[in-house]
Amino acid sequence: MATDISSRQQLAPAATPAHIIDEPDPRQSLQHVLAGDPSPHPYDPQRSSTPGSARGRKKDMIWIQEDAKDHKEDDGTIQSDSYSRAADVNPSHTMTVAHTRRNANGTIGSVYSGNKIRHLKKDDGIPLWRKDIQFAFLHAVFDDDNAVFTKASDGSHGHTFAEIYIDAMARSSKTSKILKEKLLSDRAAALSMAMICLLVNVGRMNTTLNFFPEMRAQLRTYHSIPSLQAHQDPNAYKQLQDAPRLKSILKGASEDVNQPTTIEKVKRLPIPRTNPVNLIFVLSQYAPKISETHFFSPRDFFDLVMRGTLSSQSRARAFLWLIWHYLESDFSPESAAKNPFGKGQAANPGDPPFKVPPFEHLTEEQANAENVDTQAEKDYGEMKRLERKRILEEDETVGPPMKKAKR
Repeated sequence: MATDISSRQQLAPAATPAHIIDEPDPRQSLQHVLAGDPSPHPYDPQRSSTPGSARGRKKDMIWIQEDAKDHKEDDGTIQSDSYSRAADVNPSHTMTVAHTRRNANGTIGSVYSGNKIRHLKKDDGIPLWRKDIQFAFLHAVFDDDNAVFTKASDGSHGHTFAEIYIDAMARSSKTSKILKEKLLSDRAAALSMAMICLLVNVGRMNTTLNFFPEMRAQLRTYHSIPSLQAHQDPNAYKQLQDAPRLKSILKGASEDVNQPTTIEKVKRLPIPRTNPVNLIFVLSQYAPKISETHFFSPRDFFDLVMRGTLSSQSRARAFLWLIWHYLESDFSPESAAKNPFGKGQAANPGDPPFKVPPFEHLTEEQANAENVDTQAEKDYGEMKRLERKRILEEDETVGPPMKKAKR
């Protein structure tokens, strides 16, 4: 660390006082965007680059050299503690306004930097397996039957988390009429879409991912999601949508009406304070503060969607505990103790129980056993990989479409 700081000081202008040259906060940089590819799934076929993929990357992308340690995906192993690394760099967990945006309703909102999560990245054509998306965690979240939430759209009580989340998606101004009807009538399709939306919501998936093998857009990669697509009607799988469309739907849900943009604003509002989509955006933006308030070090907010060595059920319980705490509680110690998803923990004897319920720790073998792909899913993933390869080979043979000559 001393070597890095001294090299930065040498590059700084001579007039810059030495005492203000600090180690930059990695949570406010693009390092999380430039993360290396995760290690291949144990069931992956032999990995081979699809035709033209390497050439396309060299031609269309600018690669930025990083330290070797930044190329390893934080896969949730016991040895990797992202919260402790962030705390060492910036113990105050202050948020920085990156820029402002004008919402659809005319209000001005600030977009904050400071969330630290590795985007899910794999080579083009390689499936996203259960372990990649943490399917068991997502299933536990959306399968929970505790009807303890208030629907933000009409103020009605007695709903599950899945119901209020899907309702927020369906009512987004970016959701088409046809898709809205499917979300409200086809629960299986709605849950599949909601699971992927949640990963986009917290930043685990960015908008470079596409789930259609026919996709030809540059700077995007195709991936099947066998656990969500293999068991659907082949003619209806496109209901899953792609990541850019999902992000647009989520942004609509958080910007169509005036929504609270900070934790403090959320807490000041009466129930229903906001919809779950907007709340998750806020929690993610203020993840360092949420981690400091509700988690014991070295655990953090993003461990809920990333760390496989914490059981899926205990992570889902902690996630829903947080959602209920900010949407339904009065933020008193008594309310935290009566949270329907478990009694909160106190940081010290006599402190209010504002920490999430305890996690169940797993070995690597136990963690892998939670997300095992079925043979049908592995066959589906391989079929889609070969289909994608064939499409790219055909495009390479035929070449780009001819332009019509001007008269």
